[in-house]
Amino acid sequence: MGWEHKTVIVTGAGGGIGRAIALRFASAGASVVLVGRTYAKVQAVTDEIVADGGRAIAVAADVSAEDDVARVIQETLRSFGRIDVMVNNAAVCPQVRLHDMSLSQWNQVITNNLTSVFLFCRAVIPSMLAQGGGAIVNVSSVHALATLDGYAAYSASKAGIVGLTRAIALDYAKQNIRANTVLPGAVQTPMLESSVRNLDTPRDEIMRQWDQSQPIGRVGQPEEIAAVVLFAASADNSFMTGATLVADGGMTAEL
Repeated sequence: MGWEHKTVIVTGAGGGIGRAIALRFASAGASVVLVGRTYAKVQAVTDEIVADGGRAIAVAADVSAEDDVARVIQETLRSFGRIDVMVNNAAVCPQVRLHDMSLSQWNQVITNNLTSVFLFCRAVIPSMLAQGGGAIVNVSSVHALATLDGYAAYSASKAGIVGLTRAIALDYAKQNIRANTVLPGAVQTPMLESSVRNLDTPRDEIMRQWDQSQPIGRVGQPEEIAAVVLFAASADNSFMTGATLVADGGMTAEL
């Protein structure tokens, strides 16, 4: 399908998977709104897109703040006139075991990872209804299915995204708004790099262990997740809604 007259919002677009998603949609011809907490990061990716001949704007926003979400929607409609795809990708991932976690830490993860998805989906749906449809792709994680020590809040938030997406899909199936979830596994991103830096083992050894522990023999690349997100959002994928797409190199298939 052609993306030339479509507008896509991507949260967490300043790096990692979000950057790859924004670049992928832009290269396909879509106008892209890049949202992130740090303006310099999303503006840098926006500059890449524009330098390559694409259309994009950068918006600094706290994805868990209702007023900021409303401002993103307003700026999108003012700049491009429509919203065809919403990609909720922004996330935080502190590693804290449950009995060491404060209520403030718990709320930070839930509001940034899950409440932000609710806020953006709620905000874009009126425009999608008015124009006759749209697509929502929420980026969750394999932690929605199986997790590790220290990921209680992160796992809960990512599982919540899966349930919320299914509910949205059913609420708006007859109004031509599709909603699907993508669950990445281990992907080479700043978030993964940060977890490696927090360990005593040398980085190269840890990354080798990460690669060897994947059934496919390596961790994923952000561009591979972006390809799945583009597929999920595409109008060519018109019969899929409420689905959970796992892109994890076989991680969750292994006993």
